[in-house]
Amino acid sequence: MRKKESIHVHALLAEVTRQLIEDEAMSVEGRAAYDLLGTRPSSIHESKENHRKAIMVLCNAIESSLEETHTDGQKQSAHR
Repeated sequence: MRKKESIHVHALLAEVTRQLIEDEAMSVEGRAAYDLLGTRPSSIHESKENHRKAIMVLCNAIESSLEETHTDGQKQSAHR
């Protein structure tokens, strides 16, 4: 993947993460590892590798959030 494409994917995942936090499907703490990186989609001067790391951290945060949501949904439906 080229750097420009990496930045685009990074921006999309950052937006998904923002939406999950806004919808309360993810806590702000779930994004803590990403915040520590300091690389944002607008950081075009950062290396492609830094954007790749940010993509991986965001993917992991989104995956964890979705797993928690799925697990909570299963628990709620089991109680009905």
